[in-house]
Amino acid sequence: MMRKTINLIFKLLKQFFIFLITSVILYFVAALILSFLKTHPPKTDCLAENEIYITTNGVHLDIVLPVQNIAPELLNNLEILPGTKYVSFGWGDKEFYINTPHWKDLTFKIAFKALFLKSETAMHVTCYSSSYTPWRKFKICSSQLDLLNKYIEKSFSKNQSGSFKKIAVQGYYESDFFYEARGSFSLFNTCNVWVNKALKEIGIPTSVWSPFDFGVLHHLPRFSHQ
Repeated sequence: MMRKTINLIFKLLKQFFIFLITSVILYFVAALILSFLKTHPPKTDCLAENEIYITTNGVHLDIVLPVQNIAPELLNNLEILPGTKYVSFGWGDKEFYINTPHWKDLTFKIAFKALFLKSETAMHVTCYSSSYTPWRKFKICSSQLDLLNKYIEKSFSKNQSGSFKKIAVQGYYESDFFYEARGSFSLFNTCNVWVNKALKEIGIPTSVWSPFDFGVLHHLPRFSHQ
């Protein structure tokens, strides 16, 4: 009886690991295929004169806007440092953001919770006094910029008075801050998916779905950085 029970346990464990490995493989295959499949939004017949940027740390994408291109209802809700010319916006898992300022701080518990459990999210806002060459620059028209501002603004969680909820934790540097965000982070709704959705929202050709930064960057239009 004991031997049958042990054999059954091993059989179930084997089936579980086969299912787990198969699921991981299918996830990455689907992610790669959909990352390189391009969306085809209707062409916009307007003057693209507003610069925006997409930046990556090698894993995580942010949207960067010049201060003059940030709508008042968004800008007035943020803590902006003197001399700021650009502001970056990132969305992601709250605990991951706050507790892993460096990759060496990443633990299995934090990664597992972010990927497989329903988790709270945060907006990471960083002030810059200048732009940087690695940023991917492209131009959009005013109507697209309005949509982008609304998309970012709606990603913030608000209190009853309509103000953003700043999180009382120290940023990675003196120039960045965290705010409570809307939505839940998961394997299928990552920080890069948030950026990809923003590009879809404003009619920029991008990947069908990409949890990876390279999938989004692959489709972006290229302009020389000045």
